[in-house]
Amino acid sequence: MRLFTNSGHAMSHMGKKTLFNDIVAAIVLVALIGCNASYVPSFKNSITDSEMRSRVSRVIDAQLENIKDELDDDLKEGIESLNSRGPGDKGSQIVELTLNETSGRDYLDFCYAVDVSQTTMDVDAVMDTAKSILPADKYNELLETTSEVERSINEKAEVYARAIPANQQAAFYKDLKTLVTRAVVLLVAGVVYACIPNVVFWGKISAACAIAVGAGLVAITIMSLYEYFKFGAGEDKSFEDWFKELIEIPKADFALTTAITAMASSMGLGPVVTGIIICVYGLYNVVDLVRKMMKTYNFDA
Repeated sequence: MRLFTNSGHAMSHMGKKTLFNDIVAAIVLVALIGCNASYVPSFKNSITDSEMRSRVSRVIDAQLENIKDELDDDLKEGIESLNSRGPGDKGSQIVELTLNETSGRDYLDFCYAVDVSQTTMDVDAVMDTAKSILPADKYNELLETTSEVERSINEKAEVYARAIPANQQAAFYKDLKTLVTRAVVLLVAGVVYACIPNVVFWGKISAACAIAVGAGLVAITIMSLYEYFKFGAGEDKSFEDWFKELIEIPKADFALTTAITAMASSMGLGPVVTGIIICVYGLYNVVDLVRKMMKTYNFDA
């Protein structure tokens, strides 16, 4: 009888231990499922080889004339030496030559991500591809800056919108947020180009094209904001006067200062970056508008 009791006690103890183990296993399983549910795969890992080649080739062909004159002489000679067999042929050749370089695929992926951001507005994808290229300290600095911009914009969105007439709030804030996002993309593109090692040759072309795409996106957004001023806020003020009034609105100055500072920082990263941005801005006839913005903030002081 005593043996039965001890045996029953032992079985009861084992049952409790098994139940405890099952509970622990269930908790671990739930935790793993929860982590996997919130896990966001790397954008870089999602880029297929065929789509990258096709898209970046088109970007290079579209932007080559915009960037060529700003590149170093050796790159200009390299581009001229390519045997063009028809429209759009040089882009595919440059992609293949870049793939043969150390880290060449990383520069192509970055250009791909910047181009995709035209429609997705996905800064994370741009940052993800930039991570493979930039030194850790520079990447961490950019990551901190972009995170702060997005956090501040989300926190203060309602404040920005309340500063203008109700019927214009949604459209104007959308453009304002777009300007900040695209300015960050342009800033990242400028930093990536500035950090390219001297040993990289063909990869510089796709990185330069990313700057051109980013500059074009910012230029279009500036034009959109200008159109808001012209047709939504009245034509009795100069753009500069309107801009000065806007930055006096509490909290709204943060978004605009961030955007313009990003552009100014890009322009300070070297003659190639500066030349490409100014060239593309010229195509969109926003050079004068940007100069007025820069003058307003007195970045030369």
